[in-house]
Amino acid sequence: MTLRSGHISDLKNIVEIENQVYKKPYWSVKMFERLLIDNSNESIWVYEKGSSIFGFIIDLRFDDEINILNIAIDKSHQKRGHGSNMLLDYLRIIPEKSTIFLEVNENNNNAISIYKKHCFKKINKRKSYYKDGSDAIIMKLVK
Repeated sequence: MTLRSGHISDLKNIVEIENQVYKKPYWSVKMFERLLIDNSNESIWVYEKGSSIFGFIIDLRFDDEINILNIAIDKSHQKRGHGSNMLLDYLRIIPEKSTIFLEVNENNNNAISIYKKHCFKKINKRKSYYKDGSDAIIMKLVK
């Protein structure tokens, strides 16, 4: 398995995973295109084996602070440890002394357990953050 920076040629696969994983995807094709073309402080990291992409991470970086904006694993590869492995590979490329934040739906117990396994700590909540009215748990890791 390899984690690498995303390229515009990955767009179709990334969009397919996003639409498969989320009932009401937040990220649009245009948003993904912008991230893949523009070398801003937002990046897409693609997780693949051979030429098959089965996951991605979107982050926003500013100095030593990183916000993970989205993590997705293709449904056919879920519940096999790939999400945890992808996150671990991602954390390995993060510079030392970085602080990483993420938000996760309070009902997403699988994701929460993966984040806890990798030493993320719950630090706060955002009430009614998601469209369905559920809260977001804010988690933090200092590397």
